[in-house]
Amino acid sequence: MSEYMRNRVQWFGKSMSGWTETGSSYLVQVTGLICGSVFVTLLAIYLVLLWRNRLKQRTLKLQKKAFRDLMADESALRHYLAGGEITPKLLDVRKVQQKALQEVLLQQLEESTDDLQRERIRFLAGQAFGTLYRTQLGSIKWSERINTLLYIEQFQITELLPRLEEMMRSSLCSIQERFIILRIYARSGYVRLVKELLKRNTAMSDSQYLQIMLLLTDEIWEKVIDHYAELPVQAKCSVVDAMRIRNVQTTRELALLERLLFEDHVEQRIFSLRALAQIGRMSDGTKDKLLLAWHEERGIRSRLERLMYARLLGRVHTEGFIEHLNGLMGDPAYEIRQEAANSLAQYDQGIEKLRCVARVHPDKYARQIAEETLERKQYERKMA
Repeated sequence: MSEYMRNRVQWFGKSMSGWTETGSSYLVQVTGLICGSVFVTLLAIYLVLLWRNRLKQRTLKLQKKAFRDLMADESALRHYLAGGEITPKLLDVRKVQQKALQEVLLQQLEESTDDLQRERIRFLAGQAFGTLYRTQLGSIKWSERINTLLYIEQFQITELLPRLEEMMRSSLCSIQERFIILRIYARSGYVRLVKELLKRNTAMSDSQYLQIMLLLTDEIWEKVIDHYAELPVQAKCSVVDAMRIRNVQTTRELALLERLLFEDHVEQRIFSLRALAQIGRMSDGTKDKLLLAWHEERGIRSRLERLMYARLLGRVHTEGFIEHLNGLMGDPAYEIRQEAANSLAQYDQGIEKLRCVARVHPDKYARQIAEETLERKQYERKMA
């Protein structure tokens, strides 16, 4: 039995030895094949990158040449900008030249101050790139669609507005794309914008809403004011802030701002206070109504609203406001006391109130603010 076991062990050892030699040879072959494949792949990638780099350099070189040709004194573009006549040579260009023409027109549009020339640039852009942009808007690449929208916005190609409507209805249209399209609507005075603004769009920020409001044409601005009550609250606040920045002066807009002073929505009241403080106008009837409302509810107004109120009273004068500002000198918030002191200094009678505050007010910080305001006012009079 022991002899049999020895023979089996010897046989198994010889078998394992043969398998190890065969397996090692196989592993060496596989490793060599993998290394060779990796080397070939890396070499192929390197050659492709090298070819793409050469192609890119060649394209850039051709674009620079095309750019110089378009900017030449006797070029077809120069003749068009001077006389307004589009030659077939100007539109019948290859892709490289088309890119160069796009950059030249953008540069000319940015540098030009002549309205007629700017109009010619936009018209030529519509003729040269309208079909291209229409195609690119359907691209699956988000970056290509975004860039195309930015070009359309700068050139104001109104012929593509219906195509942009289709794009807005697509589920693929991103939030950023929708925002740029709304900017294009605002710049071009496209009435479809009003319907879009009436929708509740929580994806848009306050600053984006404000950008759109500041770009509105006069005609669309009037339509937005017509539908003010139907707008979402976020859009309403942006409209009021745009009134402040645009420094509106029409009776209709001022009446809207005055009406908003008594709305239940705190944010709208704050924006209307700030806008009226900027404009510096208010009807006598509204002044009386505002005095009464603040006399009854001053204690429950927010800090920011009290601050805007103190600022407004320094821009819009009436006798009754002086006592209100005198009361705000004792406000718990430092910035409101400071704003009240600045507003009091705008009244002739307010100077005496400041002197009284500086002498007898129980709050030492209010006394200090009053003294500093009086000193600054005296210095300004000496320098005048």
